Amino acid sequence: MTDHHESAATACACLPAWPALTAVIEGTVHPVVSAPAHTPASALYLARCTGCGAAYTGPWKRLNTSSRAA
Repeated sequence: MTDHHESAATACACLPAWPALTAVIEGTVHPVVSAPAHTPASALYLARCTGCGAAYTGPWKRLNTSSRAA
């Protein structure tokens, strides 16, 4: 059985692979990072590589940003 994260990494053409990820959620671009398991957002939305635009099919989570309300 192949690790899901490993199979997701094979689609990125960047060196190094997956330099940064973003997901568009309800029209807003959010920076995201890979995660050990799917989150509610990663189950519904697709993340993409910011370098080559490849779809990241592995689990991810949103980064906390200081501009967001607590």
